[in-house]
Amino acid sequence: MKLPLYAITAALSLALGLGSSSAVAQDKSQPDPAPAKADEASVPAEIIILHATNDGTGIDPKIGKMPELGKPPFSSYNSYKLLDRIKVNIARGKSATTKLPNDRVLQVSLKDIIVAKKKDDPKKYVVGASIQKPGGTAFLPLLEVNAKAGETFFVAGQTHKGGMLVIGIKLAP
Repeated sequence: MKLPLYAITAALSLALGLGSSSAVAQDKSQPDPAPAKADEASVPAEIIILHATNDGTGIDPKIGKMPELGKPPFSSYNSYKLLDRIKVNIARGKSATTKLPNDRVLQVSLKDIIVAKKKDDPKKYVVGASIQKPGGTAFLPLLEVNAKAGETFFVAGQTHKGGMLVIGIKLAP
């Protein structure tokens, strides 16, 4: 079953916690989270570019374990091919750029690091991602995600060669 672009975008927003139910506002009765250390002004990340289709070939073994592909909205495609795997360093105030197979440009940047309030809680990274059309106009305006280290978040919805590009971004500090 092929979903329309607006359905995929809405489902991805919910899957990423970007829906209206996931407020990011801080409780002002609590102290602000501790600022990040200077040595954490950048963080390594991996960008995975996949081509989703319904051609029946299954999931490319080069992708590795990625259980999200078997769950909605990703399960609406039965085949995923790894197009590229790129390691970048994302830094505050600078965008790491990657040219996509459809000639658009993915920009990823580190907006902030939220230090955990409790000892055993992981840090969260506020990551900005946007996709520009050739010529610099926005296809996907700035999207901000609170991501934990080691967890992949996805940006998807661009048509490409009879399917859709799915971009996974995983922080690996």
